Amino acid sequence: MKYLFLFLFLSVHICFSQVGIGTTSPDPSAVLDITSTEGGLLLPRMNEAQRDNIASPAVGLLIYLIDGSQQCLQVYNGTGWENIYCPTTNTVPVASNVGFSGTFSIGNSITGNYTYTDNEGDIEGVSIFQWYQADDASGTNEVMITNENNINYTISASDNGKFIAFGVTPIAQTGALVGIEVKSAYQGPVSTISNQARINEFHYDNSGTDVNEFVEIRITENLANQPADLSQYTVSLYNGTTQTEYATETLNNLTQTCDASNCYYVWEIAIQNGAPDGIAISGPSGLIEFISYEGTITATNGIANTVTSTDIGLSESAATGANGSIERTNANGWVSSGTANTKGAANSQ
Repeated sequence: MKYLFLFLFLSVHICFSQVGIGTTSPDPSAVLDITSTEGGLLLPRMNEAQRDNIASPAVGLLIYLIDGSQQCLQVYNGTGWENIYCPTTNTVPVASNVGFSGTFSIGNSITGNYTYTDNEGDIEGVSIFQWYQADDASGTNEVMITNENNINYTISASDNGKFIAFGVTPIAQTGALVGIEVKSAYQGPVSTISNQARINEFHYDNSGTDVNEFVEIRITENLANQPADLSQYTVSLYNGTTQTEYATETLNNLTQTCDASNCYYVWEIAIQNGAPDGIAISGPSGLIEFISYEGTITATNGIANTVTSTDIGLSESAATGANGSIERTNANGWVSSGTANTKGAANSQ
């Protein structure tokens, strides 16, 4: 009889050295093998007070802590409870209003823009930028432009005839870090248009009280092909005595008129009478030109800082008519008209 009991004891020990739940063939490497396609393993759930009431917790003991808004899978490491994983309800950041602006032709720079938001107020980290090229506005044959991961992009010859888009993957410093990439609409096609800006005409002095004073800037190409962001072009007036700016304005705030070949931007403003004074214009790439009348100026501030002006060699005086002007010629010289101007239109020569 004693042999029968020994056999039963050994049989039970062997049968229970591996336990399978939901399977009759537990994995040989597992003491406990739970198999199911309908449910999961549910650990004991408790708050901090209940957890701390566990007497002499064993090293490796697992619980799922739920205490207020805190939820964590925890293990006892021999000296304290350690978080293994804490699921977060923090949402990822979002990029919206994604677009870009700038002069949309070869050789010019365009700049991406977007709005970053995060529901939990997590501050933006280093978001990821990517420029794209495609065959049309629908994004056909879209490709990433290699190594173009800055917020600014200079349009290259390989973009000619293509459409361009700007993509942003928002990144937060804390919380849920990586958002979903959002792309702008495609713009294009890219052309070989090169917008050339110049000081085209101005009037500053006349008989009696000075009137009709103005500066006109001309940018080549018709209205449809003008720079996308005229705020990148700045006109400044310089005082020859102090060699500093005394007035400045961007082209987006000026009166615009266009013909088939050019657009004209007129700034109607009181202009100093010289001996000497100057006018400067800058664009997306910096200073375009700095001219003066009745002498030269070396600017000490503003868009022409440290640059010496080019004296146009002409001037106005009390003998000049109220509608007179000094205008640029097609050959890029200067002529003076004492009686008529071509403000807002093509020059006479």
